[in-house]
Amino acid sequence: MSAKKEPESFGFWLPNQCTAKTMDQLTPHKLAVVFLIQEYLSLKKSAEENPAVEFTARDRRKFCMLLLKLIQYPDMAYKDLYGLLTSPVYGIHRAHLEEFEKLMKLLKTVGVEVLFDLYNVIDKLITDNASSYQIGIVGLYFRRVYVTLDKMSFPEFMALYRNSVSYYEKGARAVQISASAFSNSDCFMKPETQPVYKDRNATSKWSTKQSELFVAQQSALLQNNEIGALSPKEMQARLNEIIHDHPLYSQAYFLSYLNSVRVRDFFNATDALHRSFDRSTLHSMTMVQDNKEYQYSALNLAILHAQFNHNEEALASIKECIMLAQENSDKICLQLAHAWLCLLDSSKSQFSEKNIANKELMTLVHSISLGIQSLVKSSASTGYTPAKLFEVLLKSDILNCQTSMMDLIANGIAERAALWAIYGKNEISSLCSQLLLNSDLKTLGKTYNGEGICQALCSLIIWLAIQGEFNLSLTVLKHTRERFPRYPLSKSWMIADFYISSIQAIFRGEWTDASNACYQLYPLDKHLSLLQRAHLALARLNPKSADQLLRLLLDDDSLEPLTRVRALILVAHTLTQTPQTTQMEVINVLNEALAIANKNYLDYEKALIEMHFGHVLLTMKLPTQALKSVKGCLENILTNGGIYDKAKVLFLFTKCTVAVEQDAPEKLAAMAKCLPMLEQAVQYFTKLECFVKVKDVHGYVARFYHELGMATERNQHAYRFRQVEQQHPTAREYLGLFF
Repeated sequence: MSAKKEPESFGFWLPNQCTAKTMDQLTPHKLAVVFLIQEYLSLKKSAEENPAVEFTARDRRKFCMLLLKLIQYPDMAYKDLYGLLTSPVYGIHRAHLEEFEKLMKLLKTVGVEVLFDLYNVIDKLITDNASSYQIGIVGLYFRRVYVTLDKMSFPEFMALYRNSVSYYEKGARAVQISASAFSNSDCFMKPETQPVYKDRNATSKWSTKQSELFVAQQSALLQNNEIGALSPKEMQARLNEIIHDHPLYSQAYFLSYLNSVRVRDFFNATDALHRSFDRSTLHSMTMVQDNKEYQYSALNLAILHAQFNHNEEALASIKECIMLAQENSDKICLQLAHAWLCLLDSSKSQFSEKNIANKELMTLVHSISLGIQSLVKSSASTGYTPAKLFEVLLKSDILNCQTSMMDLIANGIAERAALWAIYGKNEISSLCSQLLLNSDLKTLGKTYNGEGICQALCSLIIWLAIQGEFNLSLTVLKHTRERFPRYPLSKSWMIADFYISSIQAIFRGEWTDASNACYQLYPLDKHLSLLQRAHLALARLNPKSADQLLRLLLDDDSLEPLTRVRALILVAHTLTQTPQTTQMEVINVLNEALAIANKNYLDYEKALIEMHFGHVLLTMKLPTQALKSVKGCLENILTNGGIYDKAKVLFLFTKCTVAVEQDAPEKLAAMAKCLPMLEQAVQYFTKLECFVKVKDVHGYVARFYHELGMATERNQHAYRFRQVEQQHPTAREYLGLFF
């Protein structure tokens, strides 16, 4: 499969790559590995001929694992190599170690003849028909060493010998110093999960294959499991070594580019991206007359600008990419560019099924699936039919499952959860997120840990928080922070963190903490921050500030319908707190919000608007119409809402039910039926530590019994009100707010 059909980390894309066809340089470390193999074969032959020699299958298995590690990973100092040879995990047989040390000493004492003998030994192993090392990793390694030795001139051969002697002498002295500093070899007895590359000298080199393996492994980890990748500082150090040894290897620059994006280093990311495609173009120009890969440089530059929220620059690069892709008839690049164009330009968000039904384009599985998910996301904000969106998203799921694309499978489920949340079905959204988190998404034995998982965890964090389970929410947040420590995935859990911190502080009346959380949220999500700041201003009885924030928010043309509806609901709350406002003005704002909610199928927001209508009608002394409005939204809120909205609607339902009755006995009977609901509301408010609302409930019930002359019941609820007031005092002006 062409490299440009393969996804790189974080959604970046690369054209075909070709590595410089240069012979790898033979280093002392590689010679030491050959010596290890040579002595292993000798010991194994002795064990087969002489049963007295103990060489178990466990010893052979440990050496094979060590050999795989030494061949795949780059050069290390002799001290580090010796530490591996004596470690519990990779330690070799004692006789094997002794013979290896003797051979390394002979290299110093006997002279260059040892290398000539090694050349003959490798030649014999390769030409021996009975040898099992004609094939496989070891056989390939032998051939590469043999060919390199064969092509070396005598001065190069002597330089290799002198470097090898210096390599051994320096390492042997370091081993002796370590042995004298510690009474035992505990420093070598620790199992290593990652190779150590310390004291790198001029003779240590990354081979071409080792470089390719390192870049491929780290790129896959950045895409699927970032926590398993090297830290940014360590990865950059390794990449600098690779670039020093292979300055024309473009993939190393590209991985350096991704590494810079992780730490939000725009300038180094741009420089690495330019260098990557400079090298890629150089390779392509040596192979063909016309280079047709320029469109991918423009595409990646657009993605880079998008990661840093430079939308104008990103759109300019996308347009350039589209023109180049059209000239070269690159349909894959066109699909990718179209997907990013839909994300960056809201005017290009019209949903079209022609691209999906086109059989010719169906062969471009990955780009088509990306296009579907992008179009579904953009179409959800334009009022497209939900059933049609879920139907089309199902096509994407089928494509992803057929081709086992774990990243798109996870993103598809996360997007489905987001759609359910937009349409007000929060319970189903939570189930989708839990389904993804409990799925066993594995490829080649490695569990996927990418963007879709992060989005599902963030969705679960918010859902637990609005259900009052703040401790569980913080536990999941801590887990998410550990799994996705860096940008861009860290942006999602940071938004969730500041959002739940702001709502929790508002419930508790901790205005300073709530304000800090809102301001910290602003660089991450401007619209959500303004919405929460308006929410905070209303909670602090500052309708003027809330009105200014909401006007600033509603004047933004890029505002999504869901956020616009929520902002209009807050505008209605603002008008309710303004004395000179008429009820009709509030109703007009709610009607505007209801129209947008109906157009975009925002069922839960419709329920909240109906609840607010019920409150307005109740204040207008129209309890029958208010009760009818509240009944229409009751089921939806109790099914899909957070416990704050549930408590509010239960409290409002009780007030409407009691207000409908005219006679005292009927009012008393209605209150008796609704008391369990009020107790449930008190539990919800208490769980959220929203004690102002708890006092509202007790004060309402106490006043009700006082009007009926029932002193015992009145005193009971008045006492409960007093207890809450003594434990959690609040200003009286905050009581009685429908907010």
